[in-house]
Amino acid sequence: MDSTSLIQPFSLEEVKKAVWDCDDFKSPGPEGISFGFINKLWVEMKDDFMRFLTEFHCNGRLTKGINASFIALIPKVVSPQKLNNFRPICLVGCMCRVLAKVLANRLRNVIRNFVSDAQSVFVKGKNILGGVLIANEAVDEARRLGKEMILFKVDFEKAYDSVDLHYLDAVMLKMNFPTLWRKWISECVGSATASVLVNGSPIEEFPIERGLRQGDLLSPFLFLLAAEGFNVMMSSVVEAGLYHGYRVGIHDGNSLSHLQFADDTLILGVKSWANVRYMRAVIILFEQVSGLKVNFHKSMLTGININTSCTFTGSLSSPF
Repeated sequence: MDSTSLIQPFSLEEVKKAVWDCDDFKSPGPEGISFGFINKLWVEMKDDFMRFLTEFHCNGRLTKGINASFIALIPKVVSPQKLNNFRPICLVGCMCRVLAKVLANRLRNVIRNFVSDAQSVFVKGKNILGGVLIANEAVDEARRLGKEMILFKVDFEKAYDSVDLHYLDAVMLKMNFPTLWRKWISECVGSATASVLVNGSPIEEFPIERGLRQGDLLSPFLFLLAAEGFNVMMSSVVEAGLYHGYRVGIHDGNSLSHLQFADDTLILGVKSWANVRYMRAVIILFEQVSGLKVNFHKSMLTGININTSCTFTGSLSSPF
């Protein structure tokens, strides 16, 4: 399936499928309508949905207010005391959620053509456990054969909230996505506004100028495209012989340099100061171009068959 399938006219069947795929009991958006309500009244409402999607297909614009959302703060701990103890979730309107689901379904069908085999989350036909199994096998082999290996588990801080939208568009341009598709995505993520719910009441509305909305059905797939930039950078330094991945097997067969799990990344390689320096250089460069920042409090550099290992909270300047 090629990328032209992304910009075909919307059909009633795919719109209905998108509506039925959405959870009936999900929290309603700003207009207070749940998908259970839409399912029950689909015969009466389908023409309105098709008219909205047909107009969007033609002009690529969303009417003011359609892309508005409420941000609800969900506690991550039992007794939250600070703002970072909450997880922000966007309550998006039903029209935008259906549009996002339709676009997400289309992108899901072709995304494997645009992302590398290092990605193992949200890719049709792949399972996150596949990447975990590969990492497990590599570590077990290194321990069994006495081979030295370094692993850096990278966690990107507030990953979805930090993606630079200009960078995302540049990535899609480089990947040869259709111009119309890029225009749609730019409108969906670039025209969004939000209002935070405080004790159930919304504050003044503000534009969302960067990041992907938590709760938007399209966001996971767009984040995969953004994360592909890291794969390109790592692959470049490996091909240039600057970074040396872990060689699998007794006879040093295939090289394994990194595995990606959405906003979590695992970098593997042989023990050397050069590897640590280029690993750090790639991370810093990716931070600069993508807007993502590494959360060193949740990231860890570990050695296999190396005397010491440590957790880093600031930088990669002291690797062992």
